[in-house]
Amino acid sequence: MSKYEPLREHLARLEDVVWAAKLDEVEHIIGSSLPKSAREHRTWWANSGGSLVHQNAWLDAGWRVERTDLMRDVIVFRRLRIGGTAIAANSSRMDRPTKNPQRAAEKRLAKEMAALRQPATVTLRSEWTTLGDVQSTPCSKATIPQQGGVVRFATLNGDEVSTVIVATLSIHQVYRSLRMEMKGLENDTDSPVGGELFEKAEFDPKAPIECDVVKSGNAWLLTDGRGRKANLDEQAECYLVAQLLYLQELQTGRSSTLLLR
Repeated sequence: MSKYEPLREHLARLEDVVWAAKLDEVEHIIGSSLPKSAREHRTWWANSGGSLVHQNAWLDAGWRVERTDLMRDVIVFRRLRIGGTAIAANSSRMDRPTKNPQRAAEKRLAKEMAALRQPATVTLRSEWTTLGDVQSTPCSKATIPQQGGVVRFATLNGDEVSTVIVATLSIHQVYRSLRMEMKGLENDTDSPVGGELFEKAEFDPKAPIECDVVKSGNAWLLTDGRGRKANLDEQAECYLVAQLLYLQELQTGRSSTLLLR
C-alpha cells in the first residue's frame, strides 16, 4: 500500500469542495514526513498522475491541487467530482466513524478555520479633498463636511512635514475644535482634538496647518480583489480607513499621530 493512501482516504471522506491544507497537516495524515521536493518545488504538487503515486492519491479521490503557496506551507485542493473513485467511496463508507455530535462539530470547525486562515489582502483606495490652511478657512465654509470621515492635519516640524490623522463621525466638529484652540477661544464642541494636536502631536498653534479630508464616497475597501465603498459614518469602518491611512503616512517616512474619535 502506498504511504499516500491515508491522504486519498482523507480526501474521499471530506464533504467540502475546497480544502486548504498546511503541509504539517498532510504529514500528520500520512504519518510520515513529506520529501524535501514537496516543500521546495510546486511541480511536486502537479496533477499529472500516471506513475506518480502521491499525485494519484488526490486524483483517485476525485480532487486536484488548485493552488500552492509554499512560502506559507499551504496547498489548496479542490474537488473534481463527488465521491472520487469507487475504491475511495467504499473506503469512505467503511471508515466513517460512529456519529458523534461533538466530534463532528470539532471537525467542521477545523475545516472552516483552514479556509479562514488563508492569506487575505485588504487594500484602501482613497481620494483626499483639500480644505486648505486652517487659519484662513472659516468653519462656515460649505466645503467642510458635516458627516463622518478622516481628517489629516499637516504642519512643518523643522524641515519635515508632520501629520495627524483623525477618524471622526463629524468632520466639521473636529475642524471647528482646532480653529477654536488656534484662536485661543473656548472650545464649544464635544471634540477634544484641537487640544490634543498641540499636546500630543506638539503642533505649534501659530504655525500654518493644512487640512485635507477623506469624506464619504471617496474611500473604497478592497479585499482579495472585491471592493465596495467604505461607510465613513459607521465608526468601526471609519476607524479602519483612518488606520490604513495612518500606516500609509508612516510608510512614507513621515512623523504622524493617529486619533480615533
